[in-house]
Amino acid sequence: MNTQNGDLSLDFLMRKSQDVAAFLPDELSYLVEAFAPSQPEPSRSKAYLVLSAFCQGTRSQNPQESGSTKTATETLEKVFQHLIISRISDHQEQDAIVIGLSFFSALFHVDWQSASCIFAQDGVVEYVTDALDLFPSSASVALEVARMIGQASGHKACRALIPEEIVTWLGNKSRQATDKNLRAAAAIALVKLSRGATTDASEGADASQATQSTSKDMELANVLKGMVIGDKDSLSSLNDVVEGLAYLSVDPDVKHALANDPKFLQQLFTLVPRRKPLPTSTSNSSLLFGILLIISNLCAYRPRLSQEDAQVAKLKRMAKAGNGSNRTIPEEPLNALEDDATVRSRCRQALASGALDVLSVASGVESQGIRLALGKIYLSIVEDKDNRGKVLQSGGARSLSRVIQSSTSSSTPIDTSLLPAIQALAKLTITSSPLQVFGPGDGAMLDAIRPLSQLLLHPSSNLLQQFEALMALTNLASQSTGCADRIYSTPHLLNKVELLMLEEHTLIRRAATELICNLIGGSEKAFSRYGGSPDVHATKSKLQVLLAMSDMDDLPTRLAASGALATVTSVSTACQAVFELQLDRHRAFSIIARLIDPSVTLEDDDPDDDEVAGNPGLVHRGVVCLHHILDPQCALPRISFAEEVEKAGLVNVMTRLLKGELGSFDTAVTTPAAEAISKKAGKKTAPKSAGVTKVAKADWKEGFKKQQAGVSDMTLLTTIDENNINTNLQKRWTAGEIYTYIGGVLISVNPFKGEALCVQNALSNVGVKHLSDLGIYTDETLQKYKGKNRLEVPPHVFSIAESAYYNMNAYHENQCVIISGESGAGKTEAAKRIMQYIAAVSGGEDSSIQEIKEMVLATNPLLESFGCAKTLRNNNSSRHGKYLEIMFNTHGEPIGAQITNYLLEKGRVVGQLENERNFHIFYQFTKAASDEQREQFGLQGPDAYEYISRSNCLEVQGIDDSNDYADTLNAMGVIGLSSQEQNEIFRMLAAILWLGNVRFEEMDDGNSAISDTGITDFIAYLIEVDSAMVQKVLTSRVVETQRGGRRGSVYDVPLNPAQATAGRDALAKAIYNNLFEWIVSRINVSMKARSASAQVIGILDIFGFEIFEDNSFEQLCINYVNEKLQQIFIELTLKTEQEEYVREQIKWNPIKYFNNKIVCDLIEERKPPGIFAALNDACATAHADPAAADNSFVQRTAMLSSNAHFEARGSQFLVRHYAGDVMYNIAGMTDKNKDALVKDLFDLVGSSGNQFLQTLFSDRPDPSSKKRPPTAGDRIKASAGALVDNLMKAQPSYIRTIKPNQNRSPAEYDTKAILHQIKYLGLQENIRVRRAGFAYRNTFEKMVERFYLLSPSTSYAGEYTWQGDAKSGCEQILKDTGIAKDEWQMGVTKAFIKNPETLFALETMRDRYWHNMAARIQRAWRNYWRYKNECARRIQRFWKNNKEALEYAKVRDYGHRVLAGRKERRRYSLLSYRRFLGDYLDVNGQNIVGSDLRSVCGLGTEQATFSSRVQILVSRWLKSSKPSPRFLVVTAKAVYIAATSEKDGISLERKIPLVTIKSISMSNLRDDWLALNCNASEEGDPILHCYFKTELTANLLTLTQASISVLIGPSIEYAKKKDKKAQIQFVRDETIAKDDVYKSHSVHVPSGEPSSSTSRPAARRKPGIVRPITQGKLLRAGGPSDKGKTSRPKPAAQPLPGKSAQFAAVRPTPVAPKSAPAPSTRISVPPPPPPPHKEPEAELYKAKFAFEGQEGEISLKKDDTVELVEKDENGWWLVRKDGQEGWAPNNYLELIPPKPKAAPAARSPPPRPPPPPSAPLAVAAAPITASSTSKPTVSIVSVKSLAADASAKPVAVFPGLAPSNGSAVPWKKSAVVSANGSSSSTPASSRPSSSLGVKPPPVAPKPKPVPPPVASKPSGSKPSPKPPIPTAPRPGAGVAPPKVSKPSAPAGQMDLAAALAKRAQKIADE
Repeated sequence: MNTQNGDLSLDFLMRKSQDVAAFLPDELSYLVEAFAPSQPEPSRSKAYLVLSAFCQGTRSQNPQESGSTKTATETLEKVFQHLIISRISDHQEQDAIVIGLSFFSALFHVDWQSASCIFAQDGVVEYVTDALDLFPSSASVALEVARMIGQASGHKACRALIPEEIVTWLGNKSRQATDKNLRAAAAIALVKLSRGATTDASEGADASQATQSTSKDMELANVLKGMVIGDKDSLSSLNDVVEGLAYLSVDPDVKHALANDPKFLQQLFTLVPRRKPLPTSTSNSSLLFGILLIISNLCAYRPRLSQEDAQVAKLKRMAKAGNGSNRTIPEEPLNALEDDATVRSRCRQALASGALDVLSVASGVESQGIRLALGKIYLSIVEDKDNRGKVLQSGGARSLSRVIQSSTSSSTPIDTSLLPAIQALAKLTITSSPLQVFGPGDGAMLDAIRPLSQLLLHPSSNLLQQFEALMALTNLASQSTGCADRIYSTPHLLNKVELLMLEEHTLIRRAATELICNLIGGSEKAFSRYGGSPDVHATKSKLQVLLAMSDMDDLPTRLAASGALATVTSVSTACQAVFELQLDRHRAFSIIARLIDPSVTLEDDDPDDDEVAGNPGLVHRGVVCLHHILDPQCALPRISFAEEVEKAGLVNVMTRLLKGELGSFDTAVTTPAAEAISKKAGKKTAPKSAGVTKVAKADWKEGFKKQQAGVSDMTLLTTIDENNINTNLQKRWTAGEIYTYIGGVLISVNPFKGEALCVQNALSNVGVKHLSDLGIYTDETLQKYKGKNRLEVPPHVFSIAESAYYNMNAYHENQCVIISGESGAGKTEAAKRIMQYIAAVSGGEDSSIQEIKEMVLATNPLLESFGCAKTLRNNNSSRHGKYLEIMFNTHGEPIGAQITNYLLEKGRVVGQLENERNFHIFYQFTKAASDEQREQFGLQGPDAYEYISRSNCLEVQGIDDSNDYADTLNAMGVIGLSSQEQNEIFRMLAAILWLGNVRFEEMDDGNSAISDTGITDFIAYLIEVDSAMVQKVLTSRVVETQRGGRRGSVYDVPLNPAQATAGRDALAKAIYNNLFEWIVSRINVSMKARSASAQVIGILDIFGFEIFEDNSFEQLCINYVNEKLQQIFIELTLKTEQEEYVREQIKWNPIKYFNNKIVCDLIEERKPPGIFAALNDACATAHADPAAADNSFVQRTAMLSSNAHFEARGSQFLVRHYAGDVMYNIAGMTDKNKDALVKDLFDLVGSSGNQFLQTLFSDRPDPSSKKRPPTAGDRIKASAGALVDNLMKAQPSYIRTIKPNQNRSPAEYDTKAILHQIKYLGLQENIRVRRAGFAYRNTFEKMVERFYLLSPSTSYAGEYTWQGDAKSGCEQILKDTGIAKDEWQMGVTKAFIKNPETLFALETMRDRYWHNMAARIQRAWRNYWRYKNECARRIQRFWKNNKEALEYAKVRDYGHRVLAGRKERRRYSLLSYRRFLGDYLDVNGQNIVGSDLRSVCGLGTEQATFSSRVQILVSRWLKSSKPSPRFLVVTAKAVYIAATSEKDGISLERKIPLVTIKSISMSNLRDDWLALNCNASEEGDPILHCYFKTELTANLLTLTQASISVLIGPSIEYAKKKDKKAQIQFVRDETIAKDDVYKSHSVHVPSGEPSSSTSRPAARRKPGIVRPITQGKLLRAGGPSDKGKTSRPKPAAQPLPGKSAQFAAVRPTPVAPKSAPAPSTRISVPPPPPPPHKEPEAELYKAKFAFEGQEGEISLKKDDTVELVEKDENGWWLVRKDGQEGWAPNNYLELIPPKPKAAPAARSPPPRPPPPPSAPLAVAAAPITASSTSKPTVSIVSVKSLAADASAKPVAVFPGLAPSNGSAVPWKKSAVVSANGSSSSTPASSRPSSSLGVKPPPVAPKPKPVPPPVASKPSGSKPSPKPPIPTAPRPGAGVAPPKVSKPSAPAGQMDLAAALAKRAQKIADE
């Protein structure tokens, strides 16, 4: 059969298989022929599909009848019987027999029922045996017979038909070795026969046959094992072999034999490919499935029967043994090979042979059978806990997840067959953390929650599965909030868990409780369910269960339940619920108390029970619960709450705990316990008797307060000397108090443990010792310092940061924090904490502000990586200095930052001392670089590079270089470094590392040669230069001779190895130094100010003082900078302080101190020359030879010996620094000072094709310049000078850091070393100055300006009213505020305050003043409004009463007009207070009767206009009509008549639409009868008796617009029925006493009021007493006509000292002009003549730029002239142009100078005129002087005076004391003068409240940071391809290097005018 045609024919048959009847005999024969062994495998597989489809189609067309398959089987038997028998009986054709047998085997595969029937036909077996006899040598016949017999042996009916000779033949063939395929097929057939026989024997209880079968199985297993081991490569029937082993492996002996043959297992598992995906063909799937069955059988445990299953098995055995009799048989003995230990051993052997790899491959196969087998196998394997780690490592969790997800969907429930796989996943989840099981992402964890939940909820799951599901979910719930929320949201899960909490089984109950605990802690929804819900009653039931679980015997259950209870009670609703539970059963508090004290008993406790020992976890949870419940914020009822607390003995329990009677506990327990009990102490207890309140004793917790270690401010020390200072610091350091004050200076002693320092504290009176963590940098701690002065909180670095931030905002002055100390004392950490605090408290919701904060914090890890290194004294030593300036706007929000870098120790790049390290970044890069970076830069481990491995310190305890590398990359991203820039940075680092590996060898001529040119080739590749040039530059130098100033010859001078090494190192140092400076400048570009900067806070973090064994030029520079910082400290705290006291004539005792200016002069002076000057001279005179230059410097040091702090010692010299004596080595110092690269190296860089490298060396020196380049000494001196200038411009705060020991030990306190630091830091002198001096001083004018509000003598209603001089005013303020005289002194120009507490008190009073004034204004305003509202209410009430009366009168008058002159009236109808109310039954309201009537009448939303009780005339049979009571309701549509009865209640009797009423008939007498004459109806006209007939009539006429006629006469005619008329006569009868009487169609009624009567006039009311208005009060007694008492006259406002008169009346809102205050009696100055009256001219402005206006704005063209209408503070002005008004930015407008005017007569100046403000303010009322005509703004020249300088800045002696700087008071913001002279005190982002009512325009966009420009890559020859990496395989072709921009200078700040101008220019250009 042709393959292609065959496939087409099979495809045709496949299509026809849907219609079985359409198959022709020839087609069926063709299908049989397709199974010939000679056919290719694809054709045979397709033939299998056709046969399967045919059989299924036949069975679907012949459905089963009564559960039988007879019809379909017989049909298939008839179809195939002839096809098979005709071929196997054809003894002439061997091929026909082979095809028939092959098809027969396939039919057994597809439809065994029909195949078994054919096999059972007479002669079929004989035909098979005849075929063997006829063709004994035919291998194909024998193979197909063996396979067919193997298929038939799997069915019991066929096994009985197989003759013994066939079995013998199979045995012979299984032992032959010629045909291996036949041998395998025969063995499989024997296996099936044997296993079938065993099954048959077990059913028949024939034990002997089973034993015989076992021996045969072992023999067959050995045969098959041999085939797998020896013949697997040549065997084509591997499926058969594996299938046979799968059958045999159910036998315990076979299992044991297979598992103990590791060679067999390894060969078996290698049949499954490992790496490439497994083909999905049928044969491969069968093979894999067979292998999985073998593994499953090997690892299967004996079934563990539950009690119920064991009982069922016992009943089955009884039934089987005795046919229902009571006789029982014993249980089968357990096979020793099936016990758990043996199975575990087999599992381990299978895993050791590679079973896990097979399982991993199988998890990716799309086969349901394979997936189910995998689940069972994994479950068996993970039963052994030791295997679970191996399963996780092999990806078993992922495989299980894949199996579960591929077999389930979110919409269908999980099938029972998947439960083993889910249970295995649950076991793995329990074993390890979810991160190890599922990986770092949450996705896999979230996906696992659903199957685990289904395992718990599945009805078929047993207790073990439920327990493991609970534990797995508990682990997941603790992982993340997302997992906890997903678990909580799973339908029905939480209800199931809560139900399992009540399960009797202890483990189930425990697991459920732990899951609930984790959910409460991780999910807000679960927390709300158990405690956060506002519904207390819903919470009670949940908490009751938790309380019950907290009192169980099982300790883990109690821990979980009490933990959940401690969590939920953090909210008041849960505490309220617990309290209500306590009130219900009086057990809740006792259960919580028993957690702490096990001896607490409950009422229902068994007295014989043993007392359980306490548990620290339970104690902690119980204490936290009580801490929450006793919190006063819970607002529980005090009396009942106190009673319950007393009954439960909570106070006694807590007291015993704190006294140590319950054991020793740490602060996590004792601290909340003390806080909880203190909340109850000192409160009022429940009254014992009426009228008596007993107050509890004073707060007893005072006795338990932690004793203070030492003193927190060393100015309080009794004796001031270095030993006492050291003792105090030691006490505090040992107690974990690392911070101490000296006034406002913070002393910090490094704990060397970060936040994990363990210290011992003691509770006084109790003696409980415990350990606690330092934990002083948390967010909670940070919030405690926010807004607090330093006296309110303990010493802390946060307090210094708060002081600097507060002073900046309050006094509008720049601040700086100077951190000093030696290396390793904690300076860098302090700087980081200051940045942390400022970022947290500085506010700002704008995204740019948050971006700046993130960038500032990101600079720490970035600069630490590139600028810090491990030294002998410090693991994270700053090897550079930085001054970080954070810029703030006027709101105190950070808007930018700038870093200044100082003196990077670049020599560390090329060499370090033993046990030190290079910069951190090199170790981070070499350890944690990505594979791509390693490939691109040839990167290897750190031990491969000379520069970073020579010091033998690659690892440092406490430093994780890989994690730090990730932080560095993250910081680069936050800063804004692009991936291209980052790549170039790492390229430079790689080049430096490879430079260090360049080694030089000395040749015979003494010159150097490169040992390995491969390294230089790779360096050339990295820096993109020619390789030969690199070799030339490193080994030779170009020297140019000069003769008489002319250029001479040029020589290539070879270098010796030492010179070459020095040149190599110089290049490496230069690259790294320039790279570091580029990074700093790039950071500054990203952090540049987003808007105008108002103030700056600077943080100085610079290298500490260093004294090493080998001190060189680097140590000299570092120590020089520290000397300069010490000089600042001395200048500001000691020298300047004492000089000012003398100048101000303050009583003072001078204090001696060491002034280190002499040391600074020794180093930096030029004349006489200092050390730096001598170094420069030596470099200039002997520049070519470093050794000669050093000798020259040695000679020059002799001139410095005159300085007492210098000592020359040959090749060394000694400098006596303030911190100690340092010996410096001169060798190499001049070369380091010169710090210049040779021209060859510059040329090498210049030839590079890497633009980033070119950018790093952009400032290369000009070779033609004859000016000497600055040396390193010059640069550090200039940098130090600039730093000092910056610091002197700001108000400083000081942090002095101390290093407790040199070993970085958290327990060692080196007294000698610390005494030395105390001495050189000058702490003793600092304390003495602080105690003897004054903490604060300021000029009299500033003091008065700041605090004049505090004295009634100097202020009135916020105005300054003092008429004396500033000094007397200042003194009056201090007296009126009650400040003691010894707390302040008055100097010549300044007031001095001794203690900071006094200043804080003044500031507090000043803050409180505004609160009090605001409260007074609010109180007066509220009184006024209450008074006004009460008056309005009285007026409204009067008007409402009269208004209602008028409305009622109108309706009543209308009724009078209807009946006017025609009907007599009743007297009560004419009363003056008679009102027509209408709805008398309250149908429209809430009345019960009214509501029933509304319902009965079906009114819905319709309103009733009239309702009343009436009587209706009811006709009676053969009797006279009789009035009967009814309810009458009138609406806008109908009249409703309702009746009431005892049986039915109220029911609707009749509904009369208004349109059917034609008229209303009434008599002319005073009766109350009327008839509603309707259209003809069967019911007739209703006759009503209604007391409110007039109102009813008026209402009906109103509703119908008077369309109803009113008929009045002596009688009423009405329709009794449809066609029957009747009359009622009315008779006047004076004998009737009341109302009227009806009888027999006549009504007797007495006489009434005349028909012309009208309503009586209103009665005159009695004059009442006018009630006083009590809801408010007038501000003054009396009213408008009563002036009341006169108040004291308001004093006139005076100008503040130092301010001109125009500032005296500055108000938040404009006021009318006032007359000038009366002149002072002290100065007699005649007033100037008044100027002539003239109308003010409007100011005209010219547009400087074009402006495109938006809605509410006005568009301008350049040079447009506009008129100013209104100025707003935020920079937007209202202008008028051509009669149109709109808003425009003031930065776009320029004032047009007015025409010159004659200057008025100048007023003579007073004797002591105060100086003007720093900038003129634009005041509309200010007169225009002559000088102002020429210039828009003119600076006024201040007149010098002998009085105090009012503009002098205050000096803050100590940081934290807020000095005033002359700024205006907070509500009077100082004006910020813009470019055009306009003033603005609000940020540009604010908007004016437009009088036009339109939205103002948006502010100009923020300028984005501009990264350094990228230079274009030069064209020319391409760089050489990447060379091979030295000592490593050649890296692949790297990615082209990215282009990196050249850094430009940091852009300046751009104000609003510049931004708008830029926008205008852009519009003009477009």
